[in-house]
Amino acid sequence: MASRPGTRLRKILLAANRIHVAIYRRGRGKLAIRMANLPLLLITTYGRKTGNPSTTPVVFIQDGEDYRVSATNGGTDWDPGWYLNLKARPQARIEIGEQAFDVQAKIAASEERQQLYERFKAARPNFIKYEKGTTRVLPVIRLTATH
Repeated sequence: MASRPGTRLRKILLAANRIHVAIYRRGRGKLAIRMANLPLLLITTYGRKTGNPSTTPVVFIQDGEDYRVSATNGGTDWDPGWYLNLKARPQARIEIGEQAFDVQAKIAASEERQQLYERFKAARPNFIKYEKGTTRVLPVIRLTATH
């Protein structure tokens, strides 16, 4: 796996993430989804080192009552922080539009992951590009509400 981005780039990415989250919340998801032309949710995970909450916009596919997300990180060779946080602590909170609820995350393995990732590729060509642009297997995660 390639090295993670340098400090300067990480600061820029964090600032961009905060802006995207603010736009999503201000427009109750509608403006952000319209701008991205993709179904987006906000996922709040808890730092694997600090325990502090961190929120990130992520593309999702609804699967019955569950939600599926993929840790593509734009096709880079490193896993996104929110995914590493979920691996350490699979409890999270998601926001879809005006709704917010707690979820339990389960990382899909082998054949299930492949079948689910095919759904992402069928939904958007970006996911084909992400897969071709990295050496890592792009994880797919099931998020199930914990009411």
